Amino acid sequence: MSLNRATGRKLQILSAHEDPHQLDLLSFVTEHVAEFTAKEKPARVSSPKNNTPKIASYHFHGNVDINKSFANFCVGKSNQFAVEAIKRFISSDKNDFGLIFLKAASGLGKSHLLHAVGNEMLSLKKSFYFSSPLMMSPLVDTFSMLKFYDILLIDDIEEIEGNAELQKIFCQLMDFASAGKIKLIIAGAKLPKDLNACDERTKGKLSAALFHHIDEMNSDLAFDIVESKSTALNLNLPEGVKRLVSNQIGFNVYGVESLLYKFKNASDIKGQKITMEMALEEIKVKKVIYRSDDFHNFLNAVAIAFEISLEELMSSVRKKEFALARHVAMYVLKDKKRLGVMKIAELFERDHSSVVHAIARIKKQLESDQDMKNKVQALLSEV
Repeated sequence: MSLNRATGRKLQILSAHEDPHQLDLLSFVTEHVAEFTAKEKPARVSSPKNNTPKIASYHFHGNVDINKSFANFCVGKSNQFAVEAIKRFISSDKNDFGLIFLKAASGLGKSHLLHAVGNEMLSLKKSFYFSSPLMMSPLVDTFSMLKFYDILLIDDIEEIEGNAELQKIFCQLMDFASAGKIKLIIAGAKLPKDLNACDERTKGKLSAALFHHIDEMNSDLAFDIVESKSTALNLNLPEGVKRLVSNQIGFNVYGVESLLYKFKNASDIKGQKITMEMALEEIKVKKVIYRSDDFHNFLNAVAIAFEISLEELMSSVRKKEFALARHVAMYVLKDKKRLGVMKIAELFERDHSSVVHAIARIKKQLESDQDMKNKVQALLSEV
């Protein structure tokens, strides 16, 4: 053993059979260890704290259509309250309820609204989940994962019927929403009480939601949708053709879009604008329905009584004298010939609600307008 001069520590002498290179290296380290330890360590300088607040990260799941926004959603009496409620729901940090249930038949715009919410959440940089139950993965989309989104957008809720595991997850999520920790917007064509293949617990929790119904489109809203979709397709249609499309019985948004795509295709192939004749041919509407034996004589008499043509009577033009004559014809057909509202709507290519409004208007006018009474009495002979 030998004493190291710098440290005063004893060092072990390697035996002769040890590698001389190892001995040299060991000697070097021990001789200089004091030099290294004696050096003054530099003072630690703490880096200034960054007081800039962290921006919360956001994440989303689902395929959102960027073309479906609140800006291009056509609002009418049938959906205006639902739209306003959803806008308030997603913009407010706190609500008295955590769940909105949007009930509507297929093709009335509920999916468009969910896409609009998704696009709004993207602009606000908030986390959201957009799916339908059948697209949810039982391995990934569990309660433990879904509860970390700001809002869940669930379309076609009736797809949870018969799936006990999904119903269990939704019950947990609805409890979470009731506690104000997450927001849910659920859309479906069925009310909770009609989800027959769901347990009572699930139906009960869904029934506690704030409900908004989207009713069938009236002719005015349908016309607005036709105009909006036509503009988006760069399809220039005469007003009469737009009225024709918007007054198709039983049409929804999907039907309107399909028909306009058909017009667009026909226009591109033929290289000309869509006319009324072309539109009637594409729709396959019977162009002379009002000339059938049942109605021709009466409708012609109405036109003569109001000094307009039969074509003007049956057109979609809203001039005051044309509209009055149509309303009188509708009133007489309903109250005197007992023709059903839907049949009258089909005859005049109008929405049934427009027919109901017209009949009520004439009925009220007859209470005080003697000239109108005389015209109606004269027309009864034609019925």
